[in-house]
Amino acid sequence: MKSTSKAQADEPPPSPSVAGIAWCAWHESYSNTARLVRDSSGARLFACSSCREAYELPLVADQSCTPAS
Repeated sequence: MKSTSKAQADEPPPSPSVAGIAWCAWHESYSNTARLVRDSSGARLFACSSCREAYELPLVADQSCTPAS
């Protein structure tokens, strides 16, 4: 039988790797590559990788945190 220490018993089990799925507002379907982008009007929507490339949509995470003027 395998013995475990108190510290090992209190640790939570490792969480499984989960892929996020979101609605791509451009091709109007679910995608596991969809990420939050900002369109030309300033709206924040999700777009898949192929739509981000086709419409040159920048990721919100890649933009600076300065307020828009």
